[in-house]
Amino acid sequence: MPAPKHAWTAKSKREDKPWGSAVIWYSTGGFHGKVITIHEGQRTSLKYHRMKDEFFYVLSGKVLVTFGLSKTLENSEKYPWSERVLSAGDVFNVQSECPYRLQALEESIMIEVGDRCDDVPVRLEDDYGRADARQS
Repeated sequence: MPAPKHAWTAKSKREDKPWGSAVIWYSTGGFHGKVITIHEGQRTSLKYHRMKDEFFYVLSGKVLVTFGLSKTLENSEKYPWSERVLSAGDVFNVQSECPYRLQALEESIMIEVGDRCDDVPVRLEDDYGRADARQS
């Protein structure tokens, strides 16, 4: 007979970022969640993940999302960059290998849910000199 499933509690962890902060919590199977705060006028690095898929929900503020397809870095004429402004209640889904950047047009709070929490981002551009660092 299989063992019963169970529930548990854990602690979240806050990470200060040059663009704001992230409160992170982890679950089973490599899933994670984050509450991300991006300060007005600040932006994350332009990056992609090799294996990780991410889903963002805007709780408050306005966020400019710049994103491409998995082929955009190879041929941006054939696979051009896109931009969208997201507001409270909007959702942004990004699959692995797709580059993207988040920029707060006003103080913004988002929820991120992702898989493969051990997948380190590949930074393409960064306003804070973190091109070789392992923070996002």
